[in-house]
Amino acid sequence: MDSLNLPNFYNHNVNLNQNEFLNLIQCGRDIGTPGFSYPHYNNFYLINIVKSGKGTLETQGKIYNLSPNDVFITYPNELSILTADNKNPWELCFFAFSGKACTEILQRTAFKDAVIITQLKDNSLSNDILDATHYMNNHSYNEFLTFEYLFKFLTSLNVTAPHTYIHNENREQKYVSEIKKYIQSNYMGSVKVNEIADKLNINRSHLYRIFKNEMDMGVEDYIVSIRINHAKVLLKTTEFSVANIASRVGYKNYTTFFKRFKQTVGITPLEYRQKQKENNNQ
Repeated sequence: MDSLNLPNFYNHNVNLNQNEFLNLIQCGRDIGTPGFSYPHYNNFYLINIVKSGKGTLETQGKIYNLSPNDVFITYPNELSILTADNKNPWELCFFAFSGKACTEILQRTAFKDAVIITQLKDNSLSNDILDATHYMNNHSYNEFLTFEYLFKFLTSLNVTAPHTYIHNENREQKYVSEIKKYIQSNYMGSVKVNEIADKLNINRSHLYRIFKNEMDMGVEDYIVSIRINHAKVLLKTTEFSVANIASRVGYKNYTTFFKRFKQTVGITPLEYRQKQKENNNQ
């Protein structure tokens, strides 16, 4: 199918009577916004395939830099942070599943000993996910079809898949990881660079330098990007007023939020909300 005409976030949530052993929960694709970072914490397994672009995964105390055809898993009830690259944000295809049989099934895949597998041979898995998403969005189906899709996805990740990711992280990357985690946890309130530097016991100037070198943006710019990207999510998924959303993402002054949003996104918050509604209705 032609994915070029799809919205940036295109998915299908499976609405069937879920059994206790194995279920397909969701599948789809997500085109990331440059620099957009969000925490993932759910009660199901989620497997993402990097179809194009780049990004990072932070999980289990490690950072992984990912590129096209890399695949990664996030586990139930375990915090992971996904961040799209600033210059070349990733396009992810994904599927989520749950059930008592998941642990045993994953032992038969390349995720037996790792959270990352690298360089799938082609885009066939991404295409299978998009085809399944499109079919379920446009046709009636039953539980057996969702099993068929899920096993087709998992079969692509068998134990003969390419080698697992070799993790390598230097000290400065660890600092940057901690800075990002702090901002992710506190963006809705007051975030002061001096407090972050004190928390990590490093010099403020050194903090600025290593963050700029690693992220290609300043700390304040990153804080703004996190706040605006979370505001975009709220504008798309809720009916909260713009003033309410401004407060929820850390802006006490509505005018400041309005100016930051328009400067970053190019349109006003209400224009953005209306545009997203129009895209969803297409």
